[in-house]
Amino acid sequence: MTRTLRKGRRLRFKKQTLVRNAPFVESARSGMRFFTIVFAILRLLTYRLIHRRRKNFDEQFAREIRETLESLGPVYIKLGQILSMRPDYISDVYCHEFESLLDAGKPIPRSKMRTYLKCISHSGQKEIVAQLDHPVAVASLSEVYKVTSASGTTLAVKVLRPGVREMVRQDFSILKKLIKLIGHRFGRTDRAHWVDLVCEIEKWLLEETNYFYEMRNIEAMRRDLVSFDNIIIPRAYPELSSKNIFVMDWINGYSMLELIRMKRKGELPEFPFSLEEKLEELIHDVAIKSLLRGYFHADLNPANIIITNDGKIALIDFGLIKFFSKEARRGTILFLLGITSNSPELIFKSAELFAKNGSSYNREEVYEDLSKLLYDYSGMPAKDVSSTRVILDILKLSLNQGFEYPWSLILYTRSAVNLDGQVLRLHPDFSFSDYGSSRLLEVYTQAFIDEHLSVSHLVDVSEDVVAVLKDLPKNVGTILHTMVTKNKTTN
Repeated sequence: MTRTLRKGRRLRFKKQTLVRNAPFVESARSGMRFFTIVFAILRLLTYRLIHRRRKNFDEQFAREIRETLESLGPVYIKLGQILSMRPDYISDVYCHEFESLLDAGKPIPRSKMRTYLKCISHSGQKEIVAQLDHPVAVASLSEVYKVTSASGTTLAVKVLRPGVREMVRQDFSILKKLIKLIGHRFGRTDRAHWVDLVCEIEKWLLEETNYFYEMRNIEAMRRDLVSFDNIIIPRAYPELSSKNIFVMDWINGYSMLELIRMKRKGELPEFPFSLEEKLEELIHDVAIKSLLRGYFHADLNPANIIITNDGKIALIDFGLIKFFSKEARRGTILFLLGITSNSPELIFKSAELFAKNGSSYNREEVYEDLSKLLYDYSGMPAKDVSSTRVILDILKLSLNQGFEYPWSLILYTRSAVNLDGQVLRLHPDFSFSDYGSSRLLEVYTQAFIDEHLSVSHLVDVSEDVVAVLKDLPKNVGTILHTMVTKNKTTN
C-alpha cells in the first residue's frame, strides 16, 4: 500500500513538472526551429557565393533551394508551389525545379506511415487503410492514395502528413515574432497589419489540415455547381473520412500540371476540344462566377485541376474555400471591373470602400499611379505582361496609401496567382483585359440576377443587388467609354 502511494506521488510530481516546464519546452523548440530556418537560409547564401560562377549553376542552385524548402516543411513548400507557376518572377529553370513540390514530395517511410495510420484511423476505415501502400502523389500537407472500395468504386484517399499542424503553428509563431521585430521596415503599413496578415494565413493553412472543413466545402460546391455540365465536383464519403483522412471519388484525366509539362516537351495529346477554351471556362465558371456565389476556391494550383478525356473540368482539392462578406464582394467586383476595363475610377472606388477610418491619402497621386499601372497592362496578352504583378502592384499601392483590402480579396488574389501562372503556360495569347471588358459586365449583371435573384435567395442577396446596381449606370458608362476608346485606338 505504501509502495503504491509513493509511486502515485512520483507520477503526480512528474506530471506537475511536465506541466510547469511545458512553456520552456515549447520556447526551446521554437528557438531550435528558428535557428534551423536561419541556418538553411545562410547555407543557401553561402552556396550561391561559392558556386555562382560554376557551369549550370542555376540548375544546381534551383535543386538546392527545392530540397531546402522540402526540408523546412509545409509553409515553405507552399511558397515554392506558388513560385513554380511564376515564370514572370523567376527564371524557367527554377520554375521547372519547383514544380515537383506540387505533386512529387518525399513520401513518409512506409513503416512510420503504417504506425501513424493505426493511430488516426477508426474502425470504419479499416478496409480502406489496409489498401494504403504507395502514394500516387505527395503534397506539402498530405499524401494521396488510389484504392478500390468493396463495391468496386475507385476512390482517392488523402492522408494528412504526421506533425503538419504542429509545424505550421511553430513556423507561424516564429513569423509573428519576426514581424513584430522588423515590421516597421515594410513601408507605411504598421506592424499590426502584418501580424494580422500572418495570423490569417496561419488560419487558412490550419483549416487545410482539418478534413472536416474539406467535407463541408466539397458538399457546398457540389450543391452550387450542379447545373454546370462542364464542371465535375467529386463525391465525398463522410462515413469513410475523418479529421486526418479524407475519401472521395477518383477522377481520371490530365491535371493542368501534367498538361503544362507535356506542352513544354511538345507532347500534348490531340483532344476533341480546345484546351484554351477549357482554360477560359475555368476562369469564367470557377473564378469569376464564384463572386456571385459568395465564396471561392482559393487553391487552384495546377495539380488540383483535372481536364477529363471528354473535356470536363474537375476540381479535386477543397481544403481552402473562402467566403465573401457583402461589402467585400461589392468591392472585389469593382476592383476587377476596374482592372479589366482599364478604369482607375472603379479601382479607386473599390479602394475607398476599404479605407481605414481617419486615413489620409493624396487622391491625385493615387489616381496617377493607378493610371500608369493600367496603361502598361491594357490589352496585352499574358505572355507580355503578368496580370498578377499588376494586381499585386495595385494592392501594394493602395496599402501604402492607407487603404486596407479585406482578407477575402487578398486570398482571391492568391487564387488568381495560380490561375495566371497556368494561363502563362497554356494560353499565352489570352488577354485578361480584353476578356474582362467583353465578358465581366455581362457576368456581373445578367448572371447575378438570373442565378441568384430567386425566392430562396431573395433575402440574402437583395442588399447586394441593390448595392451593385445602384451605381451601375455610372459604372457602365465608365466601362463603355473605355471600350470605345480602346477600339478607336486599335483602329
